[in-house]
Amino acid sequence: MFKKAKEMIEKANKIYVVGHINPDGDAIGSSFAVYFALKNMGKDVNVIMPKYSESFAFLPGIANAVESVEEECYDLLIAVDSSVKTRLAISEKDYNKAKQVIMLDHHKTSEPFGDFQYINSEIPAASQIIYDFLTEIGCEIDKTIATYLYAGIVTDTGSFNYSSTKPSTLLIAAKLLELNIDFSEICKKLNDTIKEAKLRLIALTIDNMEVYFDGKFRYSYVSYEDIKRLGLDEEDAEGMTNYLRMVEGTEIAVAVRGKSNGTNKVSMRSNGKVDVSKIAISFDGGGHARAAGYTMPKDLETSKKELLDAVGVMLK
Repeated sequence: MFKKAKEMIEKANKIYVVGHINPDGDAIGSSFAVYFALKNMGKDVNVIMPKYSESFAFLPGIANAVESVEEECYDLLIAVDSSVKTRLAISEKDYNKAKQVIMLDHHKTSEPFGDFQYINSEIPAASQIIYDFLTEIGCEIDKTIATYLYAGIVTDTGSFNYSSTKPSTLLIAAKLLELNIDFSEICKKLNDTIKEAKLRLIALTIDNMEVYFDGKFRYSYVSYEDIKRLGLDEEDAEGMTNYLRMVEGTEIAVAVRGKSNGTNKVSMRSNGKVDVSKIAISFDGGGHARAAGYTMPKDLETSKKELLDAVGVMLK
């Protein structure tokens, strides 16, 4: 399955690994798992990663990330956990410096890229794909790599609560635990520890909640100014949809947050009856049936109306 990718890695020396912008646990987990595996193989490798939430600062070696490519040309770029090239945390200039590109992802996409592509939208986390990938190409999974893979899988499966979780996911998690990772500390840091400022952001998100279609759709918007006023960064505002979708009777929850560049990011969650990836893809985004997102292309009110129209069609 990964024979060609293995050959590309064996021939390459200088390699960069990159995930998506606004990195979550799965982007971080899959990126650094590949990084440490290739480093163990003796490759000259770097992870490109923009600023991430402080929640992930406990992960070993995460400070090794760089923000851009230093060379004029490099052998291989490995892109993980991103369905479209434009969502990668790398400039177009640095992307084009790569002689070859490997794409490993688990999102539905209409725009695959790279010289080698492996996309499986049935897998709940990119980190699970990376486990299979590293195992097949003969990389040893050590404790550090296992820690990152577990963090990524836990993040994108909602600690194994989401219906996308497969028996194979749990089997891999069990194998990672056998490597003596501190799984309880990982879960505590990622799920049970937040700053007071983020608690206030959750409260603001709930306070701003709007309800449509007889309670089936819940929508909330928080501006970038409010995020900064609370002393938070953009990355800290991830996950707000989870609190909206908990309300009984909710089919779709959407949290929109302002970004520093003036755009608005849309995060969508479904409780199962509606495939929100179809909505996201219609607005040039992507994702899964139960979790998807996109960037609003127009002003907030116009985009909100278009979203409401799309949701209305899906709920009918």
